[in-house]
Amino acid sequence: MRIAMIGSRGIPAALSGVERVVEELTVELTALGHETLVYARPWYIREQNRPLWKKGGMVITTPGLAGKSADALTHTATAMFDMLRRKVDVVHIHCAGPALLSFLPWAASLPVVFTVHAPEWSRARWSRLGKMALKAGLNCGMKFASDVSAVSLNLRDFLTDAYNREVEYIPNGVRSVKPRRPEQIAGWGLEPRGYCLYVGRIVPEKRLDLLVRTWREKKIAVPLVVAGDGKQEPAYEAACRREANELVRFVGPRFGDELAELYSNAAVVVQPSELEGMSLVLLESAAYGRCVVARDMPATRDALGDGVITFGDDSTESLGEAIVKCLNDPDLSREKGEEAKRRVTELFSWPAIARQYERLYQCAARR
Repeated sequence: MRIAMIGSRGIPAALSGVERVVEELTVELTALGHETLVYARPWYIREQNRPLWKKGGMVITTPGLAGKSADALTHTATAMFDMLRRKVDVVHIHCAGPALLSFLPWAASLPVVFTVHAPEWSRARWSRLGKMALKAGLNCGMKFASDVSAVSLNLRDFLTDAYNREVEYIPNGVRSVKPRRPEQIAGWGLEPRGYCLYVGRIVPEKRLDLLVRTWREKKIAVPLVVAGDGKQEPAYEAACRREANELVRFVGPRFGDELAELYSNAAVVVQPSELEGMSLVLLESAAYGRCVVARDMPATRDALGDGVITFGDDSTESLGEAIVKCLNDPDLSREKGEEAKRRVTELFSWPAIARQYERLYQCAARR
């Protein structure tokens, strides 16, 4: 089967969870004997400071106009028209924005699978017009897709109720990991269990501003390492840096061995995000057996169940209390980490998830 993946920025993954999902699916679908065409944005491929993609699948770049909104829409359009001239069996559209053009493969009688990764139309960084466009894209995807999937139970239930159609729950996954000694990060002055960690994009809905303000106001005595990219929202990143005290260390985006070391040796991984589908950061933190502090919301429980320490309201008091609780109680920290690791190991395997998508593609093709 030949599958076209449209809606991510490209692979290898660097900016967000959608790229990671496409990357992992490409690896697994290739192993199952399928051919995957991943459409990528030229600027994204140029900016990669990592080895070229060599794990299966074909990466195809098509042009788009500059600008936060224009880039996504125009790149999706050129990807769609390129895809229509190739022989593909299924078109897999990721996210609500790109689904705005899902009528194109539908009009060409191509089966469409549409995956909703998060309630993007609620993101704080979008203007009113941007949110309207995302909702329009969601409506198109729900109408024209042969099959629809959602990465969390909460998101599946919302879509099922709102659109009165069947939505498949297919979560994100995680791979087994081997903890690493602090070799590279030791040169940064970081000690095992001697710091807390934030991993992710630096954008408003991730609420890094709340986290760095908590470090300052609650006087938490260990360093906070921020491993993330603020290119999407440079003004927001600058504001977070101004809020931070001397214990907050911005180390930029990290991958591979460096990121593995950061996860392996963190005392606590903190995710204050107010909007998630199924967070890969939560799953990866759990795979390393870390104690995780995250906002109490359905997406957190879908991912980690009871293997997480949650905070409730949007205050430094609530977040600070949860972090200190994890830091001051090693037994609780270990217990939560082990519980989360057992859960993600049992429920969120990429090979099993790829087979779920394979069945969804086969159903869409039969229809």
